[in-house]
Amino acid sequence: MTEIKISIERAVNRLLFIKEHELQPADKLSSAAIKMAIQALEKQIPKRVNKASENKLNTNLCPVCSREVRIRQFYCETCGQKLNWD
Repeated sequence: MTEIKISIERAVNRLLFIKEHELQPADKLSSAAIKMAIQALEKQIPKRVNKASENKLNTNLCPVCSREVRIRQFYCETCGQKLNWD
């Protein structure tokens, strides 16, 4: 079988399509597995780090869970979200 390389975003979109259109409602286990895969893949899509309010200078926050993250940290230690520092 030939391996197909796709982006994380495309994989998430495909899983969302499968979840919405191709699964039978009775297949709860498959639906739960697809939901879990979507959540795991979405955490691999880098999200821009948020700056805290002005009264906390040089404080950076995770864009998902709003916990403080250290400068240039690749992932949030609390929720696992991949971080974008651009």
